[in-house]
Amino acid sequence: MAGGDKERLAEALGRELARIHTITPATHSFDFLGLPEDAPAPHQLRTLYGYVDAIDRPQPALEWGMRWLNLRLPETEEVVLAHRDYRTGNYMADETGVRGILDWEFAGWSDPHEDLGWFCAMCWRFGMRDKPAGGIGSRAAFYRGYRAESGRRIDPAKVYWWEVFAHLRWAVIALQQVERYLSGEEATLDLGLIGLRLPEIEIEMLDMTAPGQQLPSAQDAEAAA
Repeated sequence: MAGGDKERLAEALGRELARIHTITPATHSFDFLGLPEDAPAPHQLRTLYGYVDAIDRPQPALEWGMRWLNLRLPETEEVVLAHRDYRTGNYMADETGVRGILDWEFAGWSDPHEDLGWFCAMCWRFGMRDKPAGGIGSRAAFYRGYRAESGRRIDPAKVYWWEVFAHLRWAVIALQQVERYLSGEEATLDLGLIGLRLPEIEIEMLDMTAPGQQLPSAQDAEAAA
């Protein structure tokens, strides 16, 4: 499967994500993982506001993205354990299917749409613009696997919001990592080179939030149900 049917892989990854999302505050508690003080969307956006405010250089593209997101905060109907870095590069697969999910350091309680948006965000398709599901397959296949396993309704408008958020969050992470390099805190060239990714991340975010941009509609939501 890893080198073959990518649609099957996208569907399998949707199923794996749905299994992760069966863990909720009602079913599990973790001493090291506290619940957010607010709904996931405003809580996480407020956190990014703090990071951007701490940067001593103007960040107009990020400010635009944060304002766009703040004006369109989605409601959260349920909170689940989210991986928060569920993307191509953080799973293992072979001819038998998905073998493991990696890199759990960002995991926390959130809206299930956050992981769906992160996986489908353009910045994690690695140039495969026509394959929304992690750069490997169709959004339909990924959603099909997720819905079949979870029975949960997917709201495309919420996924879109979290995709925009994914670009903002990745841009902030890129700035933080390049700052570690420029400050001399960590002399790792990889961190410095990540800063070169920032313009493309900003362009994607600005394109998604441009005035007049057609956003997912109620009809899209019905098709995804």
